This record gives sequence, C-alpha cells and structure tokens, in this order.
Amino acid sequence: MLVSRLRSIMLPTTGFTVYHNPTCTKSSKSTALLQEKQAEGNYELEVVKYKETPPSVERLQILVEYLGMKSDSPTIERPWDQERPWDYLLRPEAQGKASSFEEAFEVIQKDPAMFERPFVIDYDRKIAVLGRPDISRVEKLVAHRLGGKL
Repeated sequence: MLVSRLRSIMLPTTGFTVYHNPTCTKSSKSTALLQEKQAEGNYELEVVKYKETPPSVERLQILVEYLGMKSDSPTIERPWDQERPWDYLLRPEAQGKASSFEEAFEVIQKDPAMFERPFVIDYDRKIAVLGRPDISRVEKLVAHRLGGKL
C-alpha cells in the first residue's frame, strides 16, 4: 500500500505515463503500442492501472495542463465541450456530476472507475492525449517520438 501511495505522489519528469485499464480494448491497444515502441523510441514508460492506483490531484492537474484545457492557444485541438471541459476526464456515466475541474478530480478520487481512459502523458513534450474514440492520437504521439514513423 505504501509503495502504491508513493507512486501516486511522485511525479515523472520524462517519458510517457499511460493510465490503463486492462479490460478496455483501446487502453490495451494503446499500452501495447507504447510498450512495443519503447526501445525504438528510447523512452521511459510508466503504466498506471488507475483503478488500483488512482491519479493524485497533482497528476490530474498536470494532465489538464498538458491536454491544453486551460490554454488560449489556437493551435490546440479541443475535442472536449468548451462549456464543460472537465467532463472530458470522466467516463460518460459520470459526466454532468461535476461543475468544475476540482469537482471532477473529487469524482475520480472517490471512484477511479469514473476516470476516462486511456490518457497518455508525454512528459518530455508536455502534452497529453486521450485514446478515444480510437487510438489515433496515441499513435501520433508515439510517431512523433519516433521521428514521424510508426
């Protein structure tokens, strides 16, 4: 228990983190791709089974930042609802149960199964993506690491 608590507190500064649910096909495909290309891409990979080790509030804040959810940059792809961006972090059945990022973080902390998946964070480039509705964003993230080839 102490080890998993320490893992949730310590924040990576390099490589990728994938928030993974082994029973989810998209999550499994994303994780397998990251593992398959790890040696070629020369990156560290942290696989977090978020139902066992929920992301800390600090990690969720970094996720929001790296997704660009609070950025005004016109170049950021925004697949989330501009009125309720925090719902993007939540499974469909939990959307609408929060009215702020802080409340979404509370929903996730209380029931980690309500966290959407798979989120992948690239700490080197300070960007994050969600592998839904397909894993194309994860593929692009890995391809960039491999110099454009996948």
